[in-house]
Amino acid sequence: MGHHWQDATHITFGVATLGIRYKNFKLEGSSFTGREPDENRYDFDQARFDSYSYRLSYNPSANWAFQFSQGFIKEPEALEPGVDIIRTTASVLYANSISEKKHHSVALIWGLNDKSDGHKEHSLLLEDNYQFGKNALFSRYEFVQKSAEELDLEDELGQSTFNVHVFSAGYNRSLWKKGKMELTAGTKATINFPAKELKPLYGKAPVGGQVYIQLRPSVHQH
Repeated sequence: MGHHWQDATHITFGVATLGIRYKNFKLEGSSFTGREPDENRYDFDQARFDSYSYRLSYNPSANWAFQFSQGFIKEPEALEPGVDIIRTTASVLYANSISEKKHHSVALIWGLNDKSDGHKEHSLLLEDNYQFGKNALFSRYEFVQKSAEELDLEDELGQSTFNVHVFSAGYNRSLWKKGKMELTAGTKATINFPAKELKPLYGKAPVGGQVYIQLRPSVHQH
């Protein structure tokens, strides 16, 4: 839900990064092309280097990671010419190997889009994952502010911004593991709580679910 609030941008042509590390701190700065790639996927877009960002990271131990970053993005959306975005993010990550077969991780991520047209939107993600043996339980809470424009509801709802809350929970199990690859099967259920203005369109608490097969890298052994 918060993808466009919590990361820098999409794939971009042209990135230059310089960083410095001191003890548990790391400071990085980048210059890049802010505009998303065009619809022609078989060529290279012009590298403009018209946007920049910085990120400060702090890793006090093997279990914790903190970061704060800002991106100053030049006209990222082709449908919004002349609109720049300042994207600010902060995150806290925790991971712990309880035993050889038990692992626990938690992520808390906040993001803010501040557009040059005066529009601001916040987002928040809290995610938890507990893996034990071949099994894993995971849950997620997401909060995001969405504009009527993004929902294509400007004609009905004007320039309003809406708060959306989403809760998800799931389970998966490893079916097959070979070398560094692993095949898993799982299920996930999601319940949404849209703003009251959106309930006539989406319902009071729309729900969703999925059953999936996933091929992924196996758990790293340290």
